[in-house]
Amino acid sequence: MGKRSRGRRSILRRAALLLIPVSILVVAVIYMAGIGGSGDRSIDLSGLSITLYKSPACVCCTRYAGYLSSLGAEVGVRVIDDIDGLMDKLGIPVELRSCHVSIVEGYLIVVGHVPAEAIKKLINEKPNIKGISLPGMPQGSPGMPGSKEEPFIIYSFDGSIKVFAVL
Repeated sequence: MGKRSRGRRSILRRAALLLIPVSILVVAVIYMAGIGGSGDRSIDLSGLSITLYKSPACVCCTRYAGYLSSLGAEVGVRVIDDIDGLMDKLGIPVELRSCHVSIVEGYLIVVGHVPAEAIKKLINEKPNIKGISLPGMPQGSPGMPGSKEEPFIIYSFDGSIKVFAVL
């Protein structure tokens, strides 16, 4: 690989990273206008600082970040190439994984499509767990297209996996 090819790739990567905040803002505006996605817009996540780790090609992650932002959360998006390696380090069970993970107040929010109601419950109750997950990226969940067709089962994990909430 020549210098010119590496230089172009570096420029493209920087341009893509600059577009992430803009795309989050656009998605947040769409959610605030009530267009697309699911989730209760009455949930207030103001004051929460959330870091979302995503793979470079993930689109649903950006939509989910917009959903959280539209509810008042301060969302920082970190693009990483090895999301599975990060999940290995964090000790996230394989059956609960997907394309992104968020961290809020020391808790792991896996798959990212966890509705705000479950995040609010987690933060308010402060259970002794590692995190929660809505596996399978179900349609109609925040960040995913389509309509909700069945209840979302959110699982908690910390050595064992248990039902945390059904929404």
